[in-house]
Amino acid sequence: MRENIYLDIDGVILTRGVMPALHLDKFLRYILDKYSVFWLTSRCQGESKNVIKYLSQFLFPETVYLLKKIKSTDFRLDKTEAIDFTKRFFWLDDDLFTSEKNTLREHNQYDSWIEVNLIENPNQLLDLISSKFRLKV
Repeated sequence: MRENIYLDIDGVILTRGVMPALHLDKFLRYILDKYSVFWLTSRCQGESKNVIKYLSQFLFPETVYLLKKIKSTDFRLDKTEAIDFTKRFFWLDDDLFTSEKNTLREHNQYDSWIEVNLIENPNQLLDLISSKFRLKV
Protein backbone atom coordinates (compact mmCIF):
# COMPACT_ATOMS: atom_id res chain seq x y z
CA MET A 1 0.00 0.00 0.00
CA ARG A 2 1.46 3.34 -1.03
CA GLU A 3 1.77 6.15 1.44
CA ASN A 4 0.19 9.49 0.65
CA ILE A 5 1.81 12.82 0.03
CA TYR A 6 -0.27 15.99 0.19
CA LEU A 7 1.05 19.10 -1.55
CA ASP A 8 0.31 22.76 -1.18
CA ILE A 9 1.15 25.08 -4.07
CA ASP A 10 2.28 28.43 -2.70
CA GLY A 11 5.59 28.01 -0.91
CA VAL A 12 6.00 24.39 -2.05
CA ILE A 13 5.58 24.21 -5.83
CA LEU A 14 6.04 27.94 -6.30
CA THR A 15 8.26 30.20 -4.26
CA ARG A 16 7.28 33.73 -3.38
CA GLY A 17 7.02 35.68 -6.57
CA VAL A 18 5.58 32.60 -8.33
CA MET A 19 8.94 31.19 -9.35
CA PRO A 20 9.05 27.39 -9.66
CA ALA A 21 10.80 25.66 -6.78
CA LEU A 22 14.31 24.44 -7.56
CA HIS A 23 14.48 20.75 -8.51
CA LEU A 24 10.70 20.65 -8.96
CA ASP A 25 10.65 18.20 -11.88
CA LYS A 26 13.03 15.76 -10.20
CA PHE A 27 11.02 15.97 -6.98
CA LEU A 28 7.71 15.40 -8.76
CA ARG A 29 9.00 12.44 -10.76
CA TYR A 30 10.32 10.85 -7.58
CA ILE A 31 7.20 11.23 -5.44
CA LEU A 32 4.80 10.35 -8.26
CA ASP A 33 6.71 7.11 -8.77
CA LYS A 34 6.75 6.08 -5.11
CA TYR A 35 3.67 7.64 -3.45
CA SER A 36 0.02 8.47 -3.99
CA VAL A 37 0.16 12.24 -4.42
CA PHE A 38 -2.69 14.64 -3.73
CA TRP A 39 -3.22 18.38 -3.91
CA LEU A 40 -3.97 19.94 -0.54
CA THR A 41 -4.48 23.54 -1.46
CA SER A 42 -7.33 26.02 -1.47
CA ARG A 43 -6.77 26.27 -5.23
CA CYS A 44 -8.09 22.71 -5.65
CA GLN A 45 -11.67 22.25 -4.56
CA GLY A 46 -12.62 18.83 -5.84
CA GLU A 47 -10.93 18.99 -9.22
CA SER A 48 -7.42 19.65 -10.45
CA LYS A 49 -8.37 21.58 -13.59
CA ASN A 50 -8.07 25.01 -11.95
CA VAL A 51 -4.76 24.09 -10.31
CA ILE A 52 -3.28 23.02 -13.63
CA LYS A 53 -4.58 26.13 -15.38
CA TYR A 54 -3.10 28.36 -12.68
CA LEU A 55 0.29 26.62 -12.56
CA SER A 56 0.66 26.40 -16.35
CA GLN A 57 1.23 30.18 -16.35
CA PHE A 58 4.51 29.70 -14.47
CA LEU A 59 5.81 26.24 -15.36
CA PHE A 60 7.18 24.46 -18.40
CA PRO A 61 4.82 22.07 -20.23
CA GLU A 62 6.91 19.08 -19.05
CA THR A 63 6.28 20.08 -15.45
CA VAL A 64 2.59 20.67 -16.08
CA TYR A 65 2.38 17.15 -17.53
CA LEU A 66 3.71 15.76 -14.23
CA LEU A 67 1.28 17.89 -12.22
CA LYS A 68 -1.66 16.39 -14.10
CA LYS A 69 -0.90 13.09 -12.36
CA ILE A 70 -1.63 14.56 -8.92
CA LYS A 71 -5.05 13.68 -7.54
CA SER A 72 -7.51 16.29 -6.34
CA THR A 73 -8.92 16.73 -2.85
CA ASP A 74 -11.82 18.68 -1.44
CA PHE A 75 -12.42 20.36 1.89
CA ARG A 76 -14.59 23.13 3.25
CA LEU A 77 -12.58 24.91 5.94
CA ASP A 78 -9.42 23.13 7.06
CA LYS A 79 -7.18 21.20 4.71
CA THR A 80 -7.05 18.38 7.26
CA GLU A 81 -10.63 17.49 6.26
CA ALA A 82 -9.17 15.96 3.07
CA ILE A 83 -6.44 13.88 4.72
CA ASP A 84 -6.86 10.12 5.00
CA PHE A 85 -5.69 9.55 8.57
CA THR A 86 -5.91 5.77 8.16
CA LYS A 87 -2.74 5.78 6.03
CA ARG A 88 0.75 7.03 6.71
CA PHE A 89 1.32 10.36 4.96
CA PHE A 90 3.49 13.41 4.52
CA TRP A 91 2.00 16.87 4.14
CA LEU A 92 4.18 19.53 2.53
CA ASP A 93 3.02 23.03 3.32
CA ASP A 94 4.69 26.29 4.25
CA ASP A 95 2.13 27.27 6.88
CA LEU A 96 -0.81 25.67 8.69
CA PHE A 97 -3.71 27.13 10.60
CA THR A 98 -3.68 26.46 14.34
CA SER A 99 -6.81 24.34 13.90
CA GLU A 100 -4.99 22.19 11.31
CA LYS A 101 -2.03 21.73 13.64
CA ASN A 102 -4.44 20.74 16.41
CA THR A 103 -6.13 18.17 14.17
CA LEU A 104 -2.75 16.64 13.32
CA ARG A 105 -1.94 16.45 17.03
CA GLU A 106 -5.32 14.84 17.80
CA HIS A 107 -4.50 12.11 15.29
CA ASN A 108 -0.89 11.80 16.53
CA GLN A 109 0.26 12.88 13.07
CA TYR A 110 1.90 16.25 13.74
CA ASP A 111 5.24 14.85 12.54
CA SER A 112 3.66 14.08 9.16
CA TRP A 113 3.68 17.80 8.38
CA ILE A 114 6.85 18.90 6.64
CA GLU A 115 7.22 22.65 6.90
CA VAL A 116 8.58 23.80 3.57
CA ASN A 117 10.58 27.02 3.52
CA LEU A 118 12.10 27.52 0.09
CA ILE A 119 13.38 30.97 1.05
CA GLU A 120 15.59 29.59 3.84
CA ASN A 121 16.41 26.39 1.95
CA PRO A 122 15.94 26.70 -1.82
CA ASN A 123 17.10 23.08 -2.21
CA GLN A 124 14.59 21.67 0.26
CA LEU A 125 12.71 19.55 -2.30
CA LEU A 126 15.95 17.87 -3.34
CA ASP A 127 16.92 17.43 0.31
CA LEU A 128 13.60 15.69 0.98
CA ILE A 129 14.25 13.17 -1.78
CA SER A 130 17.65 12.28 -0.39
CA SER A 131 16.62 12.17 3.27
CA LYS A 132 13.02 12.15 4.50
CA PHE A 133 11.45 10.20 1.65
CA ARG A 134 14.27 7.63 1.53
CA LEU A 135 13.29 6.55 5.06
CA LYS A 136 10.02 5.07 3.87
CA VAL A 137 9.44 1.45 4.87
